[in-house]
Amino acid sequence: MKVVTTFHPPSSVIASLRCDLSPSSPFQQLVIARTNRIEIHSLTPEGLRNDSELEIWGRVLSLRAIPADVTQYSNILVLTDHPDPQLIILSAKEEAEDSVVLETKASLSLFDRNARSAEFLNDVFIHPDGSLAVVSCYVGKLKIVHFDDGDFGDHFDIAIPELNLLSLAFVDNGGRDLAMLHLDHKRRIQLLSREIILDEKEISAAPTEVVRSTALSGSIFPQLQTPPILVSVPSFPLSPYTEDEDEDEEEQVCPGGVILLGGREILFYELSDPQQQRIRQGKHRRLEKRKASMNEEESTKAVEKEKEREKRKAIPRCTVKWPWSEVTAWCTVDADARKYLIGDKYGRLSLLTLDSKPSLILLPIGEVSPPTSLTYLTSQIIYVGSHLGDSQLVRIHPAPLSAPEDDTIPIPSEIHAVDPSALLTRGEADDNVINGKQRHKGTVVKLKGVHIEILEKFRNIAPIMDAVLADVDKSGQPQIVTCSGGNSAGSLNVIQTGADFAELAVVRGITEITNIWPIRPRFESTHDSHLLASTYHETYVFRLDGVNALQRLDPKTTDFVTSSPTLAVSNFSRRVLNNGKSSYTDSAWVVQVTAQEVRLLEYVEATGLFHNVGDGWVPKKLDHFWNDRGIVAADINPSQVVLGLTGGRLALLNSDESGQFKVQRLHDFRDPDNRLREIRAISCQPFDPTKAFTLNVAVSFWESRTIAVLALEATTIKVVCETEPLPSLPQSIILHNFGTSRKAKDADCRPYVIAGLTNGTVASFSFTKNGLQDKKVFSLGSSPVSLSTCEVDGQRGIFACGSRSAAFYLDKQRLRPSPIALKDLAAVSHFNHPQFPSSVIVATESSLIIGKVRGVAKMQVRQVPLGFENPRRIAYNPSYNAFGVACAHLQPSRIGDADAARSLLNIYDATSYNRTAQFGCEPEEEISAIVDLSDLEPTQSPFGPPFMAIGTFQHLLGEREPSKGRIVVFSLEPTAPFASTLHILTEKEVNGCVWAMNVIRDRFIVAAVNSSVILYELSKAPVTGEIILHEHHVWNHNYFVTTLAVRGDYITVGDSISSVSILELVGTELRVVARDYGPLWPSVVGALPDNGVIGANADCNLFTFSLERDGDRRAKLSRDGFYYLGEMVNKLIQGSVTSRDAAERSVFEPEHIFFTSSGRIGQIIHVNDENVSLTLTGLQRNLGKYISGAGDIRHSKYRTPAMTRGRSDADTAIGFLDGDFLEQFLSRTDQSKILRGEHEVERITASRSEIQSILESLQSLH
Repeated sequence: MKVVTTFHPPSSVIASLRCDLSPSSPFQQLVIARTNRIEIHSLTPEGLRNDSELEIWGRVLSLRAIPADVTQYSNILVLTDHPDPQLIILSAKEEAEDSVVLETKASLSLFDRNARSAEFLNDVFIHPDGSLAVVSCYVGKLKIVHFDDGDFGDHFDIAIPELNLLSLAFVDNGGRDLAMLHLDHKRRIQLLSREIILDEKEISAAPTEVVRSTALSGSIFPQLQTPPILVSVPSFPLSPYTEDEDEDEEEQVCPGGVILLGGREILFYELSDPQQQRIRQGKHRRLEKRKASMNEEESTKAVEKEKEREKRKAIPRCTVKWPWSEVTAWCTVDADARKYLIGDKYGRLSLLTLDSKPSLILLPIGEVSPPTSLTYLTSQIIYVGSHLGDSQLVRIHPAPLSAPEDDTIPIPSEIHAVDPSALLTRGEADDNVINGKQRHKGTVVKLKGVHIEILEKFRNIAPIMDAVLADVDKSGQPQIVTCSGGNSAGSLNVIQTGADFAELAVVRGITEITNIWPIRPRFESTHDSHLLASTYHETYVFRLDGVNALQRLDPKTTDFVTSSPTLAVSNFSRRVLNNGKSSYTDSAWVVQVTAQEVRLLEYVEATGLFHNVGDGWVPKKLDHFWNDRGIVAADINPSQVVLGLTGGRLALLNSDESGQFKVQRLHDFRDPDNRLREIRAISCQPFDPTKAFTLNVAVSFWESRTIAVLALEATTIKVVCETEPLPSLPQSIILHNFGTSRKAKDADCRPYVIAGLTNGTVASFSFTKNGLQDKKVFSLGSSPVSLSTCEVDGQRGIFACGSRSAAFYLDKQRLRPSPIALKDLAAVSHFNHPQFPSSVIVATESSLIIGKVRGVAKMQVRQVPLGFENPRRIAYNPSYNAFGVACAHLQPSRIGDADAARSLLNIYDATSYNRTAQFGCEPEEEISAIVDLSDLEPTQSPFGPPFMAIGTFQHLLGEREPSKGRIVVFSLEPTAPFASTLHILTEKEVNGCVWAMNVIRDRFIVAAVNSSVILYELSKAPVTGEIILHEHHVWNHNYFVTTLAVRGDYITVGDSISSVSILELVGTELRVVARDYGPLWPSVVGALPDNGVIGANADCNLFTFSLERDGDRRAKLSRDGFYYLGEMVNKLIQGSVTSRDAAERSVFEPEHIFFTSSGRIGQIIHVNDENVSLTLTGLQRNLGKYISGAGDIRHSKYRTPAMTRGRSDADTAIGFLDGDFLEQFLSRTDQSKILRGEHEVERITASRSEIQSILESLQSLH
């Protein structure tokens, strides 16, 4: 059994809109639709505020606002397509304060078992008055839905002859006319309108004359990659000075119309007036009568007349040239719906105005992310939702912000553009008068400067085309690097789990630091003023003078011990006796502990110096019971000093009012053989940070490598509990309460013992009921680990540093490490200064760094923008610490002109992401595969070992499938710090496209070329000595082999149409082990242990196959997993997104990371324990009866695999569990009820605590 979990949720935006959802909120809302959820953001004066989100079980296709009732507030209408097409109405429910949360109001299934899904148009359209909706999701039919007070009313299906709908729009004329764009049987785009007849639940049999039926010119609409868009225009007054009227006549009105976007021109077709409609309807009736005539000659002439009329094209009332690429998004700007923002696929934004002549004016605005949605919010602020780039919040400025001499957007030279001043004096010389109406040619305005200000960006890593897992800093914490974006927003995204360390200041030239402590002017001061740093031989004291100065104090001017290392330093409170009771007050005291003494100092603020108080505590000055002992470990809390001395002695010191130290308790540690146990480290920090003293002390020991927790009783020290021997010596320990409660009996009191070991690991124990439980071990490399408390995002945590660093925090009752991108630190401490609040200070080999730890529970995403260079394939070579990225460099063009593209191989340094080398392919050649060759056996060449190989194919005119390509093997020669040269070691032409490549046995290259799998080996030609690709074996298949994976000697092959196969490399020959012949349409495959197969297909499903052998008979593939994911998976990588506990064997084993086109990154986890698998299966079944998705979708139905042959009620998901769904159990208040189930057979025998522990372990892996 496998569990599917999410590491990074889908980030692509499908649609967005602005509306008022709730009277309880004083703000309007921006509603954003992603593939699997709806987000609500309130438009506050401070900016967008994320109020809530609602998960949608099914792929979101469209988003619309409909009236909630007679008020001005709205409900949300969502169209989804899985498990069946469905409409869902969402309404706002009142929450605390002014936030808005959505809930399901109603749902309507659109499922038709016998219908075929629409190819071009899956959308819903709302009538201008909000009472009616038309849904297109099947070929040849529409669903008409009437709304009643924001809920579903009457609904019915209507059949239409237009099979290939491209766009729909309600005509804004007060009626029920529907404008349609469709593709006819001759592949012509036709514009027409039909009337919806509600009383008869029908649509008019013949097109109405409201919009004159016409075929659109193929020269204006030359392609259909992005279908044209219909925009309805309401009626508006015409200018009083036109040729159609005199100055004294009444105001003329344009009856409205439709605007067509998406062609080389923008067209406005005016609605026909009633008289024109009657004339055309009369002509149509007479023509139909003649066609039905018994006179054959008359009937023939009528048919010819009809064909002649069909060839006539209606003349648009006004047009304007469109200078750029396909239109992907638009929105209205004004209430009159005569100003429109239009964005093309490269993010070029323009303003279209329909003036009162009427004529069209096109004004370039600037460049944004490639939009899938545009939403005008307020005050020239626009939300840009994107699938290919970051979504943005932008403001449009009337005056240029920068670059006043540059074009706002370049306009092609063949487009006539005018300066803005020409709009005031433009005449009508280029206009025409047709049928008594003036036809206006529009104006394209030429602007200068940058007019768009980006206010906020919302990270989007979709679509992920390829990805690689790389440990670039050899830290053991790999990074994910994705090929993301497209068009003008190509990017590499470097994704890593863990906290972000924001460096605030660096002090260089300070070496050999072993420990560091902050010092405050007084005990109750909130800010630190000094730092004390210890080396192996001496101690430094620093004073912070402002933000840019760290002044080392002269040892002669301070009474700190500076000639030897320091073991502990801390501010100290003053103990005062009042009526025999102790209390603790503010003081300027500081305690320093060295190997020879405990010294008490006082800070004099007037002089800025520290002076001795009293005589301190010096073992050598005491009697024989002490004078032969040295101090080896120490810790200090607000009122106590706990010392570890040689000979295994622990001493607890308090001070009196005058500052004299006295030994309150002591304890000598001996093992069962009565041998002394030497102390290594101590912690006496109270679990309640408001207390000045502790009742527990933790001690670690040298030889036993154990940790003991002690109780400080009235007169003695008692060992409460002790750990088993740890893997290495605990050199740093801390007692810490991760919870918010201070009372041990409270549920949110979470006391822990954390230990940093010398082997580079961190051990943690929960201290509960005087026992150490729930042992965890986390690896941070190989260097000894130091610990310190820190504050992260307002929460107290632990900072651990060694070879690597991590912040430990409590999340959902589970201790978690959050990696930090810092390496080889010697010491760390919390630090709070007016200039550096809530920070940490860390010591490296040669410097001190002050910084802030943020976002422990978040992933860190670093974007490397590539712009028009769209990354498509990526590989990582650890030997050179470099990435090879195959990019398509695009040059935008107008609609109908081919975008110029050139395929490149770029080499990037894995640390700086500077481009160090580049290789350009030949014209019409494209890179389709790339593979790292670092595992390949070295081949002698003058340019070094093989670096990477690429596979290509060539676009040849007229070819239906590629017939020519090549494999190119490179070496990389570094020539400068950030420069290198790619050398071609060898290349080989192939007869087709190289779809995929991999390395097998560290010796061979296996390549999928068209429908063949070919085995190559790098070798030297026997005569010339040149390096060549020697072909060993070819395995032929029936269909194109588009994906392959290698594990050991086995190759998993996926073809583009049928299914999967497993090949075995025997010697130098490829042999078929097993094949599946089912029509699966795999998009990507991966290899599992025991030669199993995992993959994803074009229907957005995950699948697995197991390899079964029946004695000596041929092996077969048996499908044992099938699960609907809801997104297209483009890449599978073996590995894990998080680091594992160093010493824990979990029931969960991360196997693969998957990447989807909508930006989701997920982890597929194998369950090793069959009993746990059965328990989780039962839990998912029971949860599904208590939790349903929006629209009352059942979880089992949601995860049922989608199939091209249609869904059966008997189909169900197998072999996979929904980890995100299972983890909802942790936040449920009815856990006991869920575990009981509805029937006795559904009862889950595992206890609630066991289930919680299992799910918490699962959470920690993603």
